[in-house]
This record gives sequence, structure tokens and C-alpha cells, in this order.
Amino acid sequence: MDSGTNNARPREELKVLYDYELTNAPGKSIVGLELYYKPDGTSPPHRHAGATAVAYVVEGEFLSGMNGDPPQVYTAGQKFVERPGCHHTVSDNNSKTNPMKAIVVLVVDTAVLKSEKGYAALMEIDDAWE
Repeated sequence: MDSGTNNARPREELKVLYDYELTNAPGKSIVGLELYYKPDGTSPPHRHAGATAVAYVVEGEFLSGMNGDPPQVYTAGQKFVERPGCHHTVSDNNSKTNPMKAIVVLVVDTAVLKSEKGYAALMEIDDAWE
């Protein structure tokens, strides 16, 4: 994605790795994403459509702050969980010189993915940001 209206920093890049409906959890799907930030990259404040999200940092440093708590830095090999309804207030590459890559796995209502918005529904950006 390109830079946003309120921020000249580079935006996140997302690639869908997989998407499966869970037969042992009717109405739920699991989606795997590759999240990539260029140096000094960012995502606007957002939520994940009621999903549980687990992020695993593969490369670089991920600065993550949720629900107004102080942001924490996660480095390669570390992970964190966003519970349903979590407000991801800070989501940044902590480095201005090196990229950051993470794998994010979301468990979400299948109906969200089948909505008109499709995968775009997985990132509900705060209205105040746009």
C-alpha cells in the first residue's frame, strides 16, 4: 500500500499466504499473511474484524502497541497475540534503515472474508486516521 492521507511514511505490504475454512470450527476461517514494512514503515491504528491475530516476527524489529498500553519491540523469533476487539494503536517498523517481516495468522468469521470487502475487511482502519 502507498502512504496514507495522514502519514507520509511507507505503508505496510500484505501478501495472503493461505485462507482455509475450518471444518472443526464451523463459521471460522484461518488466514495466513506475510506482513512487510520498508524501513520506517507503518500501519495506521486499526482492528482486525473481530479476529484473533498472532504475529511472528521473521526479520527486523516490530514496534507494537495495543489498547493504549506502551508499545513494545518484538525482534526476529518473537511473537504476540491480538485478541478479538483489540485496538492496534502502534504498528511500526522500529528501524529507519532495515525492513521488517512478520507472519500473521488470523482466525476470523468466514462471513467477514465473504463480505463485499473480502480481505480488506481484515484491517479496519480508524476513521480519524483517514
